[in-house]
Amino acid sequence: MFDNLREDTRHLREFKTRPFPWYVIESLLFENGYQAVVLHRIAHWFKSRGVPVLGPLVARFNQFLTGVEIGPGAVIGPGLLIRHGNGIVIGGYARIGRRAILLHQVTIGSPSPSRIEKMPVIGDDVFIGAGAKVIGEITVGDGVFIGVNAIVARNVPSGSRVLSTAGIEVSLRRDAGPASPST
Repeated sequence: MFDNLREDTRHLREFKTRPFPWYVIESLLFENGYQAVVLHRIAHWFKSRGVPVLGPLVARFNQFLTGVEIGPGAVIGPGLLIRHGNGIVIGGYARIGRRAILLHQVTIGSPSPSRIEKMPVIGDDVFIGAGAKVIGEITVGDGVFIGVNAIVARNVPSGSRVLSTAGIEVSLRRDAGPASPST
């Protein structure tokens, strides 16, 4: 848990201009995205140790305090950065890789309550824009850029961009030639 928190702090440092001790103190006091990640790490620690009530209780407190809802069972890699966290929902069985960046109003979850275990797997170094929805039992590869208000309901290969509400994938792989829409 503490290694992940150190990596979260290192990734946050890339976006701060203040000296070392101040950006950590400011983030803990004033940035709801960083607070949400710290509280999720605590909730997940309780949940993974089998403590029956404390994991969900910390997750609910996290939602109340920060406006970010993260299920205590979600597996989140180190370096998650939540910018402007209000309205973010991450399902309890979702998996997010290292150094992901999420903007406000992002949803990562299941398409219906009856399929709650069918959650997305997000790769490393993924950027998810404001209002984007990543829904279903899908895999989003490493280095993917998901644009503002995109709806992603199928697998996305590494190095791609997904743009618009139709979830149009645009290939960015160097060996594929010029970027072109694909279906």
